[in-house]
Amino acid sequence: MSKDAQEIAASDRILMAQVARLSYLEDRPHTEIGRELGISRFKVARYLARARDEGVVTITINDVGLPDPGLAARLAEALGLKECVVIRSHGGQDDVRQQVGAAAAELLSTTVREGEVLGMTWGRTLTSTTSQLIRLPRVTVVQLTGFVSGDLGASPIEIVRHTAQRVGGSVRPIFSPLFVQDADTAETLKHHPDIAMAMDLFPAVTTAILSVGSWDPPITQVREVLPPQDVERFVELGCVADIAGILVRADGGLVDPEFQKRCVSISFDQLTAVPRVIGIAGGSEKADAIRAVVRGGLITSAVVDHELAEAALAAVDG
Repeated sequence: MSKDAQEIAASDRILMAQVARLSYLEDRPHTEIGRELGISRFKVARYLARARDEGVVTITINDVGLPDPGLAARLAEALGLKECVVIRSHGGQDDVRQQVGAAAAELLSTTVREGEVLGMTWGRTLTSTTSQLIRLPRVTVVQLTGFVSGDLGASPIEIVRHTAQRVGGSVRPIFSPLFVQDADTAETLKHHPDIAMAMDLFPAVTTAILSVGSWDPPITQVREVLPPQDVERFVELGCVADIAGILVRADGGLVDPEFQKRCVSISFDQLTAVPRVIGIAGGSEKADAIRAVVRGGLITSAVVDHELAEAALAAVDG
């Protein structure tokens, strides 16, 4: 490009920026801008279009945490979900958990009815959900799994206690590890009076809200605390997701029924019998995990972010 052509292009870009400032920042009409700059209103419109095309003007929509009903409807139809909430997310993993948690808290607050039995597990996104609960009718809150070591604030005991404080209802905790070394020990724990009191409520659960963990890539607290030999074996058996301590293959089936006998938690059959199970997750990395738990009939509803929804839809289309 010649020097003269470069100067003309630079002058044109300067005028384009001037038109954009007057239009977008000062909200001036096209005719007024044209008069001030000595160009027609049609040229003003062309400059504004070019400004967007050439990156002189960029448009940012502040939609953090806002629902995307169209995307939610597409995801619900594609996966066969009864209800679905998709929110627009931005930021890192912790930001996304907060945004998904806020949407899940709002869904619970507006749809759970007095007298229900609300089942809960644990997880970082579920912790974010309960911390943002403002209101709930009086319900019975039951813990659906034992606890895993790690962050006490994200334990199921803390989550059900915090939720019960919000609603003033009764709480049925499970003071037991999620998994133990053998099935006999698990069975003994299940017959402890306090634990049995909670587990006897499992068939009465009307709504459950659960975090969904991914095994590929690994984004789950369950995998973090299992012995390495167990992790290696479950990966070889095709584990892609966990929910309420239940390990799930891509086709929705149980990874290892014998391992589930070592768990103090709601069973696969009991969870699939709950009328309404809300799975919550964020991030495109959990798309396969969400699809797996849906295939297994382990969730009826979902609260996710747009990146997860788009990745799940892309996988379905593929």
